Amino acid sequence: MIDIVIFLALGACTGLLAGMFGIGGGSVLVPALMFIFYGMGFEASIVIYLAIGTSLTSIFFSALSSAYSRHLKHSVEWSLVPPLSIGMVVGALVGSKYATSLESNDLKLIITIFLFAVEVEMVFSYSQFIINKTKKTLSIANVTAPLHGSWIGFLSSIIGIGGGSFTTPLMIAGGYNIRKGIGTAAACGVPIAIAGALGYMLFGQGNSDLPNFTSGFVFWPAVAAISFASILTAKVGANLSHSLSEVTLKRMFGIFLIMVGVMVMIS
Repeated sequence: MIDIVIFLALGACTGLLAGMFGIGGGSVLVPALMFIFYGMGFEASIVIYLAIGTSLTSIFFSALSSAYSRHLKHSVEWSLVPPLSIGMVVGALVGSKYATSLESNDLKLIITIFLFAVEVEMVFSYSQFIINKTKKTLSIANVTAPLHGSWIGFLSSIIGIGGGSFTTPLMIAGGYNIRKGIGTAAACGVPIAIAGALGYMLFGQGNSDLPNFTSGFVFWPAVAAISFASILTAKVGANLSHSLSEVTLKRMFGIFLIMVGVMVMIS
């Protein structure tokens, strides 16, 4: 029972942060799940894979909700979603296979590097340079979109995120405004989450160290509780973000992620 309460609290925090900062939640979910799974006594050698697979599966539900919300606001470039998704699905499946073949310490290092990149963005807002550009710097046509989608899906499934950190800057560099970028990234998070989750389920089969209530590297009690709570609090976080200083919030969150990154490396 106590485990479910912890997962509900994690889901609530994830949804709140996602609403406040516009992130998918994977950057918080993966390290948090690692520590929770360690505390639950799961085999240390599979904790990182279980955290990523569970994160991707949980993200699916929040991504679906976010995509629908953005669709209602007409901020999704639907013409690009199918070609991007084709590449993302392939990339996510390949990425999940690659991630599960890595040593757990190597995978933790990759995740830590990503966390520090997000931290720098939160503190210094380097992506603002891209957002402020008025010229289109690359082409995102139906022919090239699957290629872009493949590397986004590959990296996202390794890290355990929905891909918004990559898709949004790509859309902006392609000449789309920030609203279209975020909305399209939200829609593309759905196929990334599906393919990545299926990959971790498939490539985790047969592992003798898996606990009960898992499908490969996906722990279902955590998925159910996190998804339920995060959907409820995401709107609260979005509303809260309008009443607090965005710069202060981002810097606080960046400092928080620095501490998380250090803890991941220590673990």
